[in-house]
Amino acid sequence: MKNDYFNAYFQVDMPVVINNYNKVKAHIGANTDIIPVIKGNCYGFGLIPMAKLFAQDCGAKLIADAAMYEAVTLRQAGLTCDILVVGGIPQHLLHGAVEYDLQIPLFEAVTARHIDRLAAAAGKKIRVHIKLNTGMNRLGVKAGKQLENLLDLVKSLGHIEVVGAYTHFATSTADFYDPFAVEQFTQFQEGVHQIQDAGFSLQYIHCCNSAATAWYQEAIDYSTHVRSCTSILGHMAMEDGREPLGLVEPVEIGTYITNIHQIDAGESVGYSRAFMAEQPMTVATLSLGFADGFYPGWMRRQGPVLVNGHRTRFLGCCMDQSFIDVTDIPCKIGDKAILVGKSGDQQITTWEIEQFCENTFEFLYGTIGQRVERIYKWT
Repeated sequence: MKNDYFNAYFQVDMPVVINNYNKVKAHIGANTDIIPVIKGNCYGFGLIPMAKLFAQDCGAKLIADAAMYEAVTLRQAGLTCDILVVGGIPQHLLHGAVEYDLQIPLFEAVTARHIDRLAAAAGKKIRVHIKLNTGMNRLGVKAGKQLENLLDLVKSLGHIEVVGAYTHFATSTADFYDPFAVEQFTQFQEGVHQIQDAGFSLQYIHCCNSAATAWYQEAIDYSTHVRSCTSILGHMAMEDGREPLGLVEPVEIGTYITNIHQIDAGESVGYSRAFMAEQPMTVATLSLGFADGFYPGWMRRQGPVLVNGHRTRFLGCCMDQSFIDVTDIPCKIGDKAILVGKSGDQQITTWEIEQFCENTFEFLYGTIGQRVERIYKWT
């Protein structure tokens, strides 16, 4: 039985996402393709609906996520495209890669031997991407002797097929041609050449995330694919706000007014009397709180909010409710309050909220929970 009783919503304009995808595709050129990375519930946008959009409406042949749970969820939802898990996989979950025909990262011997045994028992071959550690120092194998030993092991095993190689830039959001990103790219090329010289043919070579996709043309041209999703979602993620591709934000996040009341100077709002009124005010209560997955500092630090085309501020929040200042703003119970999006000629962007909260949108949106309705707008 479907439950449609939501206190708040997260709306995605799907044609805008498709247009963004096409802009990124045009930017990278005809010889390079896109691997959408939809980790973390697709950054809060919704795992299954966004995966289907990328596979069915955008034509993505390979989709990536960060965890086995996400990959298996996609398979169980009927996704038949290739799926790559880019994150580390606990050993007890590796059988799922064989069962659900998933591509996985490979960078050390324990997983190589284990996945080979599982694939052999199933009468299958498992497709892997060699994860090269070029400086992120999270996962990966370093070019040189470490990589040589891993490749020799793979050659001795019978059920592993190396189809790709990738790395991840640690500083590509900092600046165009950031020196450390350039150094990482050089190390990546060394590792790819070593893999190819060992006799492996690579269908997938990828190192650029959304930020690097904006500026690192040499890395794009060297690669078969870029890993891009935040840009397709309208957010290039450069730390200074640069966005050179003309992307459009497709999201609106909103909730509803459930009460309006007056308070006098000296009265307080919320737990611990966190907000104290210095003058008479009109306060509206909203049906949204931190239990919905919203970062508490968004509201408690008096972040911006829109009501009927007017910009105002939060006064605080509780677990399930929050408060805003609607003094001199025409509104009534049942009206919308917009946290991100447009109202009249006013707009609050994701970038503005990131700067206010001093957190990335991956964190701010990726934590938004199931009590917030995902709405997928097609017109």
